[in-house]
Amino acid sequence: MNFSVDKDHLIDVLAGIQRVAERRHTMPVLSHTLMTVKGDTLTVVSSDLEIVIRCTQQVTGSESGSFALPARKLLDIAKVLPKDSQVKISLKESNYVEISSGRSHFRLAGLPASEFPEMPEKPPGKSVPVDPELFCRLVESVAQFASSDETRYNFTGILLECSEDEAFRMVATDGHRLAMAEEKTQGIGELFSSRRILAPKKGILEISKLAESGPGSIELSASDKFLFASKGETEIWVRLLDADFPDYSQVIPKENSLMATVDRNAFAEVLRRVSVMSPDKVHSIKFSFSGRQLEISSVNPDHGEAQDLLEVEYEGPALKIGFNGRYLQEAITGIREEKMVLRIKDEVSQVILQPEKDTSYLALVMPMRIF
Repeated sequence: MNFSVDKDHLIDVLAGIQRVAERRHTMPVLSHTLMTVKGDTLTVVSSDLEIVIRCTQQVTGSESGSFALPARKLLDIAKVLPKDSQVKISLKESNYVEISSGRSHFRLAGLPASEFPEMPEKPPGKSVPVDPELFCRLVESVAQFASSDETRYNFTGILLECSEDEAFRMVATDGHRLAMAEEKTQGIGELFSSRRILAPKKGILEISKLAESGPGSIELSASDKFLFASKGETEIWVRLLDADFPDYSQVIPKENSLMATVDRNAFAEVLRRVSVMSPDKVHSIKFSFSGRQLEISSVNPDHGEAQDLLEVEYEGPALKIGFNGRYLQEAITGIREEKMVLRIKDEVSQVILQPEKDTSYLALVMPMRIF
């Protein structure tokens, strides 16, 4: 097997699959990329068993065949080859591959293609086109809220569903906070068929990166086991989580009658400043509401303290509440209006953060006891 390909095109394809190739996996072949040539098409596949990425690239002077090469080392070699060059790759004996460009020559040890995991099938049925900017906005709004604690398996994913009014909705929670974002998009109900999709955060982020690459919509479809996305010459399979996502509608409070309205950018700046002095592990800060003024402060036993004042539209009683400041900073990333609202019940109940007018996004954050 052999083929020739433009160096820059080869780098583009290899860079697109790197994040999935596992360099320290119990299965050595998962640190490799499967390269298959058929006719004048090169197909490059990377997998960690949970996510599969497949890219295609046109090549010349090709002879059909298949082999697996170390993904990171192959990209490192491609990057140092002469500029604006053609790269020739040939399969030799004992699974070695010869890579040459100009006067540069490399021999790279690979593995038989038969050791690479079997490719999943594409989900049957029609795919749904989704605006890539819309998809990325939803992911950006909720992804940070998904748990990284593998012992809470059902919290490590992002829930995708169609809302009652045919909007594309994403929800994520780690048990201490929750974010929900949705936007109207035509035909999204066809993707879900009255069911929910719970996909790992890493896989959703990979689809988001694909959505950002170049013009055109991203095509989504789903089966019982996989969420499938395609755009241009790249396809991604994300294995769905076999777990039940909590009924988040039951935890969204209905009785948060105290309302504080603030300038979103000013609020973000004060949080950023005060958080500099918050303790590194718990990131605790304190809110003190008094009339039309909000004092935000933090105390670090090892370094000192910080406080700042913010104008606020608030007509409730004097109130002191503690929070994880990092959680609040991440919660307001999904708010794009100039004004935002904090809906409060008391010092110990969940607080809702959302835009003043737009109801398509909200975040819940549990208070902390820091007094």
